[in-house]
Amino acid sequence: MSELLERLEQRLRDSDAMQVATLVLAALVVTLAAVWPTPGSGSNESWYAFAQMRSVVLALLALGFGASAAAEPPRRAFATALMVMVVAVLALPLEVAAYAASYPATPLWWSLVSVPVAAAGYLVLGAGLGRLARFVRMGAFLPLLVPATVAGLLVLDVQLGWTILNPLTAALVVSPWYLLTMTVLGLAGLLWLAFAWRRGHGKEARA
Repeated sequence: MSELLERLEQRLRDSDAMQVATLVLAALVVTLAAVWPTPGSGSNESWYAFAQMRSVVLALLALGFGASAAAEPPRRAFATALMVMVVAVLALPLEVAAYAASYPATPLWWSLVSVPVAAAGYLVLGAGLGRLARFVRMGAFLPLLVPATVAGLLVLDVQLGWTILNPLTAALVVSPWYLLTMTVLGLAGLLWLAFAWRRGHGKEARA
């Protein structure tokens, strides 16, 4: 556990992680400030726009780092995944503030549960995207493939009529299918990383 926390701390100190985390949180703060109503302008419905922005931004974050983690050693990939989860959790106080001011019909527990679970699911989807892109020798196009994947997920769910992978709709509506899909993806990724971590540790011990 101490080794895992040490690797997470090192990953959070990496320039790419620090810059992206700062950019994501700053974008969410600016979004909340932009949608927050001025005094006397009527009811506060800032949560709706903020929740959708948060959902899409965190999906892009998780897909992007998941795609890059697919090319990393298992231990660094594990640290990368944990770093993304930390950023997702850091966004929750802003979510709660917007929720408390807006009183939406969507229950608060949905945001508290779906944010970390969705981050884990999109990390695994990103890892699959990264592996596929490198297999077909399109790794250099990942900066374009990540947002294209999010757009594709939006279109797919609209065509199906269900909320399974769509971060935009899932931000506002409780969807058991979305929660189930992201949970299964997240658990599959966690099991694979745990197995790869232990295998790497065993190789180091034998060496």
